[in-house]
Amino acid sequence: VLDFARVSAADPAHLVAAMEFFRDFGTGNTTPGTHWLPGICTFLAGGTVAYHVLGFRLLRPCLLSAYSQCSWWTYLKTYRGLLCKDVQNEIQYISIVGSHHIIGGGLMAYGTCMNAPPMWAAGALIGCLDDIHDSLCMILPAWPFGGGPDRDMKFLTIMLIHHTAALLATLPVICTGFHENPHIQSIGAWLLLAGGISHATLALSRTCNRNVVSEAKFDALVWIFGGAFYGYSRLWCFPRSILALFREEYAGLGSGMQAALIGFTVMMGTFNVLIFFDVMKNVLKRIRLVINGSEKRK
Repeated sequence: VLDFARVSAADPAHLVAAMEFFRDFGTGNTTPGTHWLPGICTFLAGGTVAYHVLGFRLLRPCLLSAYSQCSWWTYLKTYRGLLCKDVQNEIQYISIVGSHHIIGGGLMAYGTCMNAPPMWAAGALIGCLDDIHDSLCMILPAWPFGGGPDRDMKFLTIMLIHHTAALLATLPVICTGFHENPHIQSIGAWLLLAGGISHATLALSRTCNRNVVSEAKFDALVWIFGGAFYGYSRLWCFPRSILALFREEYAGLGSGMQAALIGFTVMMGTFNVLIFFDVMKNVLKRIRLVINGSEKRK
């Protein structure tokens, strides 16, 4: 296991302290247990506020200023988005969330590759910040999920299932020390990092004007790549690691953890399949557009 206490003196002291926090969550006791919960909850509360300020108060105006000067900005008003009806809002939102997912997923992937559970836990809890923030924005509702007749309840329900599954799984996994299991680490890293890449491909797609043949072809390639990566990460890597957990660990778990594992598998698996259908629908739409050579508006 990577020993964060031995990071060289050249490294910033605050980075060392931060990594030490994820070893015991401020308790001084590195043995997993519910005594970690106050520290974890404190991090989630403060981190969610920080995520809102950094992402939605500071970064969003910068994104709006940069994107609004691009040639494709006005084109975004000619069609409806997937996550938000207003595509100009959507590209700002997915840029923020995608950056978040890549940071959190990157930490989890690093922790998995380097056998560093504290680093993995840091990435997992950073992932939870968006689960909490997104859920609150959907329920209130707040930007970018407005109220009124344009409110997509089917999409909101699917996303709330996804966020609930992540939250209900992450805390028990860390507090029981189950995050040291390589299959758990693989599941978390694939889900969050893949989510970041999916957001990045969607953002790239939004910069394409499908009325221009060359851009329509590029957009189709973006969706084919994004769809293939989504299928690999969510419908191959995720089930493979889940099945390994059931084969190797399920029988030795307590009844509570068994129920949590089943619930997480059902909720996250359902989300993965439903979103995959939507992704494939959009892939086929882009391919048909290239073949037909024109775009039909609703």
